Amino acid sequence: MGRSILGAFVGLVVAILLVGLVQTLGHRLIPPPAGMDPTDPASIAAAIPLMPLGTFLFVLAAWFLGAGVGSSTAARIARSDARWPGLVVGGVILSATLYNLWLIPHPLWVMLVGPIGIIVITLLASRPHGTAVAGDRIP
Repeated sequence: MGRSILGAFVGLVVAILLVGLVQTLGHRLIPPPAGMDPTDPASIAAAIPLMPLGTFLFVLAAWFLGAGVGSSTAARIARSDARWPGLVVGGVILSATLYNLWLIPHPLWVMLVGPIGIIVITLLASRPHGTAVAGDRIP
């Protein structure tokens, strides 16, 4: 149980850091529109129609990588048959994403692809470490 709790905690830290890193990289490569205040949701909402496709792809990549790597990290550290450490990580990322989507209006396709992708990636990445899945070779 201790390793599972540690796994969930470390996985969550990894996920949050990765989301922040990928989004920071995205902002550096594709700067936000001039005059947008990144601390003001209303300013961000007004700038959404001006943002190129690449901006949203970086946002999705951040969410997906955070959920996947964080959930996988939690499962590897937990080293048990429990899926919950990885599911906790994915659940937190999903909750934060849904809050973000509620706070700031995104294009419809991002609002659909984002949560669905996080759920699928979390389910795949949070499988218990060492557990075989269809197609895996079992010695």
